[in-house]
Amino acid sequence: MAATVRKSKDTSRPPIVVVLGHIDHGKSTLLDYIRSANSVASEAGGITQRLCAYVVEHRTKDGEIKKITFLDTPGHEAFQKMRLRGAILADIAILVVSAEDGVMPQTLDALTSIRAARIPYLVAINKIDKPGADIERTKAGLVENEIYLEGMGGDVSAVPISAKTGAGVDELLDVLLLAAALAELTGDPTASASGAVIESHLDPRRGAEATLLIKDGTLRQGQYVAAGGVYAPVRLMEDWSGKQIVAASLSEPVSVVGWSEAPAVGLAFSAAENKKAAQA
Repeated sequence: MAATVRKSKDTSRPPIVVVLGHIDHGKSTLLDYIRSANSVASEAGGITQRLCAYVVEHRTKDGEIKKITFLDTPGHEAFQKMRLRGAILADIAILVVSAEDGVMPQTLDALTSIRAARIPYLVAINKIDKPGADIERTKAGLVENEIYLEGMGGDVSAVPISAKTGAGVDELLDVLLLAAALAELTGDPTASASGAVIESHLDPRRGAEATLLIKDGTLRQGQYVAAGGVYAPVRLMEDWSGKQIVAASLSEPVSVVGWSEAPAVGLAFSAAENKKAAQA
């Protein structure tokens, strides 16, 4: 009898992106602009972000709608913490540098984290709307610090933007999606869900709650999740905006409540069909 060949069910997966850089170079402003400009507002008329990650839909210059997941970390320290735990969750990084100030020590700290994670990155040269902005001087400073840009001896893309006005942000996301396409990110939506814990806490009303980022497979209501010796039934599952959902798949962040105790950030998680399997 001929051996059965299992066909791969891998499909393209949305990129998971981390934005890093100096605290005053507009990292948070960029994340806020991307979220508000590329998310569908709720019926209440506003966007409520409940998790430390969120999904946006970007219309490319070719008219395609593409999803991107952003990790909204408080800084490169959080990214470093996850890296040290072995949970390299981000697929691509955006290094934000001010066109006014240029490269700063925190910029180089962020770059060290990106290189240690061995993920591709691109540079957003922010604050081009400021009177003291000097894009060419900033590019020269990047090259001096061994960030070799396209057209200047390297292959790192640099996109001038203003996170305040939104100028250049669409181009930045287009370049980001091109980098994602080159990385050939894939996952199997038919597989059992796996990924990592990116946030956890004890809620006074809901008990132990954790945010999971799914790197592969699909997580469904009625299953269990386990991480580092603790587990939870998937009864109440919410997306990044707080909407209750029954399933979540590739590159999606979800909140699950009811853990036996709060799992540590950075732990790998996997889905199980029942409590006995989760405990095992």
